[in-house]
Amino acid sequence: MSGTEAPARPAYDDPFRPERSPFLWLLEREVLRFLTIWRYSVVGPVLSTVLFVVVFGSALGRHVDTIGGVGYGTFIVPGLFAQAIVNVGFLNGTTSLFEARRDHYINDVFASPLRWWEINAALVGGGIARGIVVGAGVLAAALPLTHGGAPARPFVLLFGTLGVLLVAAQVGVIAGGHAKSLDHVYSMESIILLPLGFLGGVFYSVHQLPPFWDALSRLDPVFWLVQVERIGFLGQGDVVAGWALAVVWCLAAALTAWSAAMFATGRLKP
Repeated sequence: MSGTEAPARPAYDDPFRPERSPFLWLLEREVLRFLTIWRYSVVGPVLSTVLFVVVFGSALGRHVDTIGGVGYGTFIVPGLFAQAIVNVGFLNGTTSLFEARRDHYINDVFASPLRWWEINAALVGGGIARGIVVGAGVLAAALPLTHGGAPARPFVLLFGTLGVLLVAAQVGVIAGGHAKSLDHVYSMESIILLPLGFLGGVFYSVHQLPPFWDALSRLDPVFWLVQVERIGFLGQGDVVAGWALAVVWCLAAALTAWSAAMFATGRLKP
């Protein structure tokens, strides 16, 4: 080597370049978290939802008049689809974030180079991914059973489902940020989520209810999630499509702001 040549730099002096961004690593962890237990996290919710379709759609559908010219089994599928997304989005975000706080893993995440909004987005992204997988499984099993066809209003279905996925995932993250114990997690599901689901018009049209219960159902956030899916699949619902989309995305925006405020202020640390 001539004296004019500069010596080669040692390899350890090269700047570190990660294989992928820390955000993608955390998002991958959240997705793998539920995929590794797919029998419980995916098959379980799909199976329970399909059983509702079989029992209510097949057994009771023969004794129930059509609703809006649609068979009862076909009528309940969009509502059950929305309910399945809400349930798994809630459970995914709640259990993931609660366990991270309980085991102090969240402290390591906050100490990493990740920004607070990346942590929020990764947790929400995990809930959305689980909702997509479970929702696709529900449709794959339920539509053949009810002889369902192509969606009547694909635009409403697409943007409505995106809003429902975001609402469900953000609700789960918010609940996980406030839960104090596993009992608290499951009590929120049974005391809040389950009643809202039954009052949300999954199994009936609110036009069939007395005026008081009709008005009360319209105050239920789940009602609007169900309506946007029903309009997308069947082309009709208890409200107009514009209102349904507006309410769903207003809910998504409000919940996203609430969730972002929790992460930005660091209130999640135990």
